[in-house]
Amino acid sequence: MRRTFALTVCLLALTACTGTAADEPGGDDPATVGELTEEGPAGLALVHRGYGGGDPETDQALVFHDAGTGEPLHRFDLPDGSVDPMAAAPPVHARFSEDWTYYVYATREPNAVHVAVLTDAEETPPTAEPSEGEEPSAFFYLPVESVTPPAGEVLSAPAVHGDRLWFVSDAPADANPPRVMSVPLDAPAGTPNQEGTLPLGENQSPSDWSLTPDGALHIRNSVQTRQVGGAGNLVVRETGDSVVNATLTIDGGQWQSFDDAPVWGAGTALLRSADTGDGSPAGAYLVSVDGQGHTAARLLEDAQGPVEQYALPAERDAVLAQTPTAWFRVDLNEGGAVAGTEELFPRFHDASMDGWPLAVRWVRTPVTAEESPQE
Repeated sequence: MRRTFALTVCLLALTACTGTAADEPGGDDPATVGELTEEGPAGLALVHRGYGGGDPETDQALVFHDAGTGEPLHRFDLPDGSVDPMAAAPPVHARFSEDWTYYVYATREPNAVHVAVLTDAEETPPTAEPSEGEEPSAFFYLPVESVTPPAGEVLSAPAVHGDRLWFVSDAPADANPPRVMSVPLDAPAGTPNQEGTLPLGENQSPSDWSLTPDGALHIRNSVQTRQVGGAGNLVVRETGDSVVNATLTIDGGQWQSFDDAPVWGAGTALLRSADTGDGSPAGAYLVSVDGQGHTAARLLEDAQGPVEQYALPAERDAVLAQTPTAWFRVDLNEGGAVAGTEELFPRFHDASMDGWPLAVRWVRTPVTAEESPQE
């Protein structure tokens, strides 16, 4: 396939996509992507829409925060408008490759799915000038390839897993349901594979879908529910050993899996209150399914409000959870039970409609390009 010159330049610079904390005391700020190979970015990765009080449409950035203090450590600027500033909690956690080399997003006009590669200002100067008073970022995602739709189709919902780019292709004038497609991440203009179809439900809305930690496609409306014994009444939909959708009725309340959130895997799921209005119960439930039974543990019951979003590490032995006021760390023991809870730092704010930056993941052990499945 035709490769763009920009992609060639970027990949030559990208022997890995990892970075040291830019503001660590005594550390030298890396100037190029090539200098980011020795240590990877670690911490709580959040997408800010309106970083530093800027415009939510044009000042978008992936920022790594110290997972203990919340201090910003590293910033990668995103293409303008690549995340809808008005959208409620779009699933940005699925848009970045494991080693941060790639970032994918969709545009409506013109419609396409875009692949951007992490690069640096020294290798490829950014086209946009920083806003007045803003420090320029040394690193940014440069769009280098696009997947364009066939006539009459619309592409949306891009996601990355391993070495493949996933997206939805829909023909609005056609009676057929939308299709989930995938292409190689490093050759996105190739012929896509059809991975599944999204059954239409109420009001002709297509089924939700997600990818499990091992890369299996889960289509909600194509998976049967099952009831699991244990405390309360738990109903789940599973793909492999991953509980992707769950509803727990306990002590007169109902708790459900988060929409468009990372799948925990290994039979575990974090649930939020189904009552999302004022006075919603605080905290969340952590459920763990083992065969025909389950355990359910209430988390952050004394917090000031419900858990709004969460970030998972690759190890899945802890979770960072955001409430309306603060971020918390919840540690688990080897059996998956809660071992400790700690309040960390106040919740961040940005200029988006949500009012806070979006969780991507919590990186404790950086992944280098050599270790990444893209290589």
